[in-house]
Amino acid sequence: MDFNWDDSTWELNLVQRPSDTHLSKSSTPGGTSPLARDDDNTLVTHAVLFSGNKAVLGILGVGVVVGVAAVKAAPHVKSGLISLKSKLSRRAEETADVEVPVPLTVVAEVEPEQPDAPRLRAV
Repeated sequence: MDFNWDDSTWELNLVQRPSDTHLSKSSTPGGTSPLARDDDNTLVTHAVLFSGNKAVLGILGVGVVVGVAAVKAAPHVKSGLISLKSKLSRRAEETADVEVPVPLTVVAEVEPEQPDAPRLRAV
């Protein structure tokens, strides 16, 4: 996949280089060179460039598959969430319907005071 812009041709490439290396800085701002260098900036090897066309097609293909799967799964996920919500609300209603027992307080019984019985007088 390449295209021309001004007097330059642009290409999309995948770069293969050893893990412990980085690409050289280019004299063009923001660009890199296909030279692989180590942390001391010593030249190790040349990087290998591969066409990016297959990578772009692969990424687009994965995106389409994930998009289709999301669209197909959305109604099932939605119904599952609605079902879960109704179960939770039913459970909340059931716990609200149960009467909470009122704690009883034990009070010692005291016999009521009896008025004094009338006394009989001897005559």
